[in-house]
Amino acid sequence: MIRMKNVHKSFNGNKVLRGLNLEIEDGEIFVLVGKSGSGKSVILKHLMGLMKPEEGEVIIDNDDMTKLFGYKLYEKLMDVGMIFQMGALFDSMTVAQNVGFYLKEHGIRGGKKIVKSDIKKYVSESLEKVGLKGIEELYPGSLSGGMRKRASIARCVVYKPKYLFYDEPTTGLDPVTSQTIAKLIVAQQNELQGTTLVVSHDIVTTLAIADRIALIEEGKIEIVAPPKEFMKHKHPTITVFNEMIGGDLSLIGKQRNG
Repeated sequence: MIRMKNVHKSFNGNKVLRGLNLEIEDGEIFVLVGKSGSGKSVILKHLMGLMKPEEGEVIIDNDDMTKLFGYKLYEKLMDVGMIFQMGALFDSMTVAQNVGFYLKEHGIRGGKKIVKSDIKKYVSESLEKVGLKGIEELYPGSLSGGMRKRASIARCVVYKPKYLFYDEPTTGLDPVTSQTIAKLIVAQQNELQGTTLVVSHDIVTTLAIADRIALIEEGKIEIVAPPKEFMKHKHPTITVFNEMIGGDLSLIGKQRNG
């Protein structure tokens, strides 16, 4: 379980998180939505231990990320997979080297080393799961935006983390490719049976995959609810979301329940 309690964070006097409280249940796909600059990515950085709050607690399972440093933080992050907005693949490495990087450096969960032939097998299996079989020797520069996103997902799921965090996974993608990514998010959640947190601006994908949706504004979580209930709230931002989809609530659960 993930819990953030009374979290405050400022940058150069600008308050970004203002006593934020958030709870994500085990086994759910939780989507965080909000305007640009509302603090969505800052939340992810706190959960990864890359930022420490000025006040408050950031709990993953029973560990307070604000109090973990060095090897203890490193050890905790072995349970976490992060899919960055632009993929963050290593340009100088092939797709296979990118996907196998974690296994080569850290082994499988628990620190057990893994032989080169097994790494190749796991990489191939992971790429096949995201529809990228046979591209192992290509370099990221030759991939489309959607392929890079899928390769970055393969890089994370290959080591089977308990938590998967996605930062704007459909940014810059066309609607068809966005739906492909949505299917992958759900498929990986179903296979790993972990917990997924998605930061997104894409309301179509959000409604298709989310078990619950949270709206962040003014540095606080204003609304948390299942998709259907969420879209009924009389809030200016949610009104805009409804206008964007033309009030079509048939999108809800399209991937999650499909």
